[in-house]
Amino acid sequence: MKNRFIASIFAGVILFGVGCNTSVVRSSPPVAGQVSSDGSRVVANLEGDNWGIFLFYYIPLWSGEPNHPNERDYATFQNKIKNKYTIEMLKKRAKQLKAEVQDVQISDSSTGFFSLWILWRRSQSATAVAVKRK
Repeated sequence: MKNRFIASIFAGVILFGVGCNTSVVRSSPPVAGQVSSDGSRVVANLEGDNWGIFLFYYIPLWSGEPNHPNERDYATFQNKIKNKYTIEMLKKRAKQLKAEVQDVQISDSSTGFFSLWILWRRSQSATAVAVKRK
C-alpha cells in the first residue's frame, strides 16, 4: 500500500510537469530613461526561471535545461538549479540582443509539502538588465 502511494505521488508529479517548460527566459523593453547600477543605458529587462523535481530534496530527478530555455527540454538526474546555469541562461538571451548582463538578482525557493517531503520542487528565479556592449 505504501509503495502504491509513493508511486501515485511520483506519477502525479510527472504528469504535472509534462507540458510545462521548466526553464524559461523572457525579455521586456526598458522603462523610458532606465539605466543600470553603473549608469549604462538599459536595452532590455531580463527574467529567467528554472525548476526541477528532487527526491528527498538532494537527489535530482529532472530539472529544466537552461541551455535550451522555453523548449520543454529537461536534464534528468542532473541538478541544473544553480546560479551559474541561471546566469548563463540570462547571458545567452542578452547575447541575442547584442548586449551584456548587469544587476543580476537571484532568488531560490523550494517546497516538499505537496508530497510529504519525499519529492521536492526546487526553483530559481532571476532578474537582470541587458545593457549595450561597450
